[in-house]
Amino acid sequence: MAPPSVRTRASRALALAVAVVLPAACSTVAPGEAPAAGAREELARNVILLLGDGLGQPQREFLHMAIAGPSGQLAMDRLDVTGSVDTTPAASDQVTDSAAAATAFATGVRTTNGAVGVDVDGEPLTTALELARDAGKATGLVTTSQVTDASPAAFAAHVTDRDLQSEIAEQYLEDARVDVILGGGQDHWLPEGEQSGSEDEDDEDEDEAAPDDADGRSHGDLIARATRLGYTHVSDAAGLAAADSEKLLGLFAAQEMFEKGDDGEGRYAPAVPLPDMTRAALGALDRREAGFFLLVEEEGIDEMAHQNNAAQMLEAGRALEGAVEVALQFQAANPDTLIVVAGDHETGGMEVTDTAAGAPPAGEDGPFPVTDSDRQLWVDWSTADHTGAPTPITAGGPGAEAFEGDIQNTGVFTGVMESMSLAN
Repeated sequence: MAPPSVRTRASRALALAVAVVLPAACSTVAPGEAPAAGAREELARNVILLLGDGLGQPQREFLHMAIAGPSGQLAMDRLDVTGSVDTTPAASDQVTDSAAAATAFATGVRTTNGAVGVDVDGEPLTTALELARDAGKATGLVTTSQVTDASPAAFAAHVTDRDLQSEIAEQYLEDARVDVILGGGQDHWLPEGEQSGSEDEDDEDEDEAAPDDADGRSHGDLIARATRLGYTHVSDAAGLAAADSEKLLGLFAAQEMFEKGDDGEGRYAPAVPLPDMTRAALGALDRREAGFFLLVEEEGIDEMAHQNNAAQMLEAGRALEGAVEVALQFQAANPDTLIVVAGDHETGGMEVTDTAAGAPPAGEDGPFPVTDSDRQLWVDWSTADHTGAPTPITAGGPGAEAFEGDIQNTGVFTGVMESMSLAN
């Protein structure tokens, strides 16, 4: 049976999300006017949600020591508010996958593993991105994974199986109407048999039949469809730098933008770095008077932790840190911007030990130098899978207080909505 379409979203699914007030509530209150009852006096015009896939507390501590050092501070730790996220999915006996975790963040409803933007019965749920769009805001998805992978998909698509990536791409264009889409996964946008990175002139061709990855449905040439819908399609760093459009589709790899693998095999080297994609997305989105909602995901932390590859996980962490720095620079010029940095789940059961330089090995992975110190780090892994450990979250800007202390993963949605006064 085909997955439920967002076009036929059941009304009862809306009851599971936070109630929404009129889009006008996101507008700035004019001088002398009293704010509407229940509305925030200080509103977030823009929201930048940065997601470290697989980023648990051990990963964040490892990044802190390896990048900033004991007396330094990560960009993500310069945000004012600190909290911890309970990552439990709908089935409490399970450890969450990225689909269920991102759906909780995106909709405020816990669901089952593998489900994207739908509840436990497969009914579509309204997402934070869709509510921002309906309030007149621009919207964007940026990731080093496939742009149609589970985490970004949960914010702009509704399928019961996360593997339906061409169906997800079609929903981005036809239903969610996402303005900026940057990352990997070009193969899921192309007809069967076509090579990745086809020439721009091919984009004007008529759609050709292409079966989806999992359901056998034909979705055609979705890049060609995107250009007909007004998107500027780019496939490399030069194209992204030259693009001057409010609607961007950037596909920079056939699948993920890195090579997952063990030590010596995995390689984190995206053709377009995450900070550069984030900067480009902000430039395209910051043209709408009503503001924007942007999700930025670093997938490499999770994928390298699955491989127990701490060296390449560190490189992915550096990229996330760089993207946070870009967001902070934007916030400095636009203080009506909420920034949230969160992990959806922990991956690998990571344990970190620091020792004096030259001390005997204290872990299976290492040593890694501690910045501005004579210490070194060693890493042990207890699994190659996800764990149920809580994850760290930090936030700064209008509405950041909602993310303080211990919160449920569904509370990310609630906090984001309250920051923009899109919920009461």
